[in-house]
Amino acid sequence: MFDLNCDLGEGVGNDFKIMPWITSCNIACGGHFGDRNTISETISLAKKHNVRVGAHPSYYDHQNFGRISAYKNKKEFQSSIRNQLDLFQEVVDELNVSWNHIKAHGALYNEMGKDLNLAMEYLEVIKEYQNVSIVYLPSGSTKIIDLFKSNNYKVWKEGFADRRYENDYSLLDRSLKGSVFSNISEIRNQILEFFKGEVTTINGDKISLEIDTVCLHSDTSNASLYVKELHTMIIKKISNGK
Repeated sequence: MFDLNCDLGEGVGNDFKIMPWITSCNIACGGHFGDRNTISETISLAKKHNVRVGAHPSYYDHQNFGRISAYKNKKEFQSSIRNQLDLFQEVVDELNVSWNHIKAHGALYNEMGKDLNLAMEYLEVIKEYQNVSIVYLPSGSTKIIDLFKSNNYKVWKEGFADRRYENDYSLLDRSLKGSVFSNISEIRNQILEFFKGEVTTINGDKISLEIDTVCLHSDTSNASLYVKELHTMIIKKISNGK
């Protein structure tokens, strides 16, 4: 299994160009972006193209698009995640669509990969949604992956096609030069490395990286132009046995 996913319903405006070429999508549900209407529109588009849908909860932070830490306390954090997932559940039920997975967004996703206590607080909330058994987590975050597996979740280990990696498996901070790939050759080469079970870090080292699903961000420059080529390349690699 090799899945191509994208974070959608985020107001970028290119969802209709990207959706036909991906196999799963992560839909903003009010934390960093989105409301009932955008969730409904995105799920409907996914349904049209037979794309798996997942919730994409975040720190509640529209101003910074959920990409900086906004944790205050456990009660407020869990309430925010619960509100986002409740809304997503309501829309999924209204549209009679299967809820495939949950994937945290931005700073929450990155911090949770390193902070076991934060991951446990997040887990406590998502366990309330018993119809969802799949979570997308950063490949290389062994302790967090083990935590979710021990709680009977199926983990899809995620790699990022358009982001540069550090040696500790974290993503290079977006504020730093070279953290986000801007051309198709860089993105293509990184996906080809994923098929080999490795990735080249910012330091030029190769580290092992086991991937189940690959993310291309919708707000990466020219993502809507690249996604068809990447889809075709992935299908060809799978057909040829990698």
